[in-house]
Amino acid sequence: MDLNMKTESERQRALHMFNKMAENYDTHKPDYPEEIIKAIVNKANLTAKSKLLEIGSGSGRATSQFANIGFEMVCVEPGADLIKKARAKLSDKNIKFVASSFEDYSAPPDYFDAIISAQAFHWVSQPQGYEKCSKILKKGGYLAPFWYIELFGDTDLDRDLWAIINRYDLFVSCMLETNYAKRMESITTKIVSSNLFSKPEIIHAYLDMNYTADGYFNYLTTDCLANRPEEEKQACRKELITLDDKYNGIKRRYTCELYLTQKL
Repeated sequence: MDLNMKTESERQRALHMFNKMAENYDTHKPDYPEEIIKAIVNKANLTAKSKLLEIGSGSGRATSQFANIGFEMVCVEPGADLIKKARAKLSDKNIKFVASSFEDYSAPPDYFDAIISAQAFHWVSQPQGYEKCSKILKKGGYLAPFWYIELFGDTDLDRDLWAIINRYDLFVSCMLETNYAKRMESITTKIVSSNLFSKPEIIHAYLDMNYTADGYFNYLTTDCLANRPEEEKQACRKELITLDDKYNGIKRRYTCELYLTQKL
């Protein structure tokens, strides 16, 4: 996963899939680390009077972690079912939901203090995305995209699980540790080459999980396994059960990476 522009057909397939999974998307995805939320709030000098835009708010997972601070928030999300779910759990907060892609969203210039995007900014068309972010941010405002990445190292479990990931083409926010430095360099280069934002400060937080086979299977079915044939899903599940038995759980480490960059 990188900041590469997705095609319109990819966007529409993803929108259909994410909408379809709206009811259980929150159940099998972890919250974002509080260190990342606090880093954005503190380093961007945000207060309860700040105006915050979220790109691709989905079912409101990241939204809810910012909502208690009291920001005026606008959440732009093209999935109607996802917005419905987010509204239901955040109805008492000062949040406006807009059913739109970010590219089609109309916003006043120099309005927002910060723009966040959790696990979604790679869907935004570039360079249009950077140009719009710069236009609607106040002078000195911050852009803060962040992602969970599951890194695969040089252990027996990681090698065995990586083989399953490859066998079923389950590349969901994951990569080999040996490729991770190139990812960070690529994203940094794209931000800087926009000539609209500063070189980002990259901040990491970590999350360790010990899944059962079914737990990891459910995690995969919220994304890359969602639209696969049932026979394929069950074949993958059986392999995960074997892996779970072999290693007494499927232990995973996620890095949550934040690219905090300021409007020039």
